[in-house]
Parts: sequence; C-alpha cells; structure tokens
Amino acid sequence: MKAPKLRARPAAVLLTVLAVWLLLTGIAPAAAAPVSLIVQGGATILGAIPGPALLVLVLVLGWTLNRKYPPAAVPAATAPAPKRTKPKRPAPRTA
Repeated sequence: MKAPKLRARPAAVLLTVLAVWLLLTGIAPAAAAPVSLIVQGGATILGAIPGPALLVLVLVLGWTLNRKYPPAAVPAATAPAPKRTKPKRPAPRTA
C-alpha cells in the first residue's frame, strides 16, 4: 500500500501565514477574539451533551469513518459484470 502524500491546501497555508503575521505585528489579541468565542460556543455545546450520549456519538462517528467495507454503491440485485475474455487473434493474411 502506498503512503499517502501530504498536500498543503492553499487556504490552510494562507490562514497560517495570516496568523503568523498577526502574531508578529501585535494584532493577535484583537484577531483572536472571534476564535475564542467560537471555542467557548463549542465548549458550551459539548458541555450540554451528557457523557454517555457523547461517548456513543464519538463511537458511531469513528465506526462510520473507519469501516473496512463501506456500503456498496451498486444495489445487490443487479447482475454481476460479464467475465472478460481474451480477444481472438486475427487470421493470418494470405497473399
């Protein structure tokens, strides 16, 4: 099995460059305010979900993403594909 190639996504690279630039110029606290609000909102939502329900959600998500055999794209009722056969050689030419 081939190792997956690591690809840099342009949006992620631009976001990283922007974050580094903000840190270097001293504007980071003002730029971090929306991020902290998003993190606080996420923590509030996760805090409202009971522990066992959260555990079940995580297990279902992990099982769904890591199944060995995903659901078939073609319904099982369809006929199997025909077998491939070797092409016949053309008859030799006689002059």
